[in-house]
Amino acid sequence: MRAGVIAALATILTAALLRLLLGVPLPVELVSDRFLPFIPVELFVGMLGIFGGPILSKQLAFYSSFLGLLATGALIGLLSSRLERRRLAILAGGALGLWLVALAALWPALASNYRGLPPGQATLVTAAGLLVIAAVFVVSLAVAERRL
Repeated sequence: MRAGVIAALATILTAALLRLLLGVPLPVELVSDRFLPFIPVELFVGMLGIFGGPILSKQLAFYSSFLGLLATGALIGLLSSRLERRRLAILAGGALGLWLVALAALWPALASNYRGLPPGQATLVTAAGLLVIAAVFVVSLAVAERRL
């Protein structure tokens, strides 16, 4: 479980660095950019009121995604410690599968970039960034499990 939390922290740090250096949106930003347009305006405004306005709502989304990633990392770390053989192959396959699902689900939002890249380049950079994030989790988990 500790290895999973360490891997999740490494993943969060990687996502933050990609955001700062290359303008790759954070996963929570991609998800909100992709799915918020489907929420009716009245419901969205009502939710903003419930959660204390736009700033507090954004902070809540950010911090809850951070805690969700830590919890997910801990759970994956716990499950990974139960795997005996081919642990790295299973984790890498799972990460690759999750990356492909994320690409399919988030495709329209992948053209976002906070460094001003044109949409085509931004899509490639964001897709590559998501792959890097997945790879960092798998490698960090494997290293942390060996060290711990």
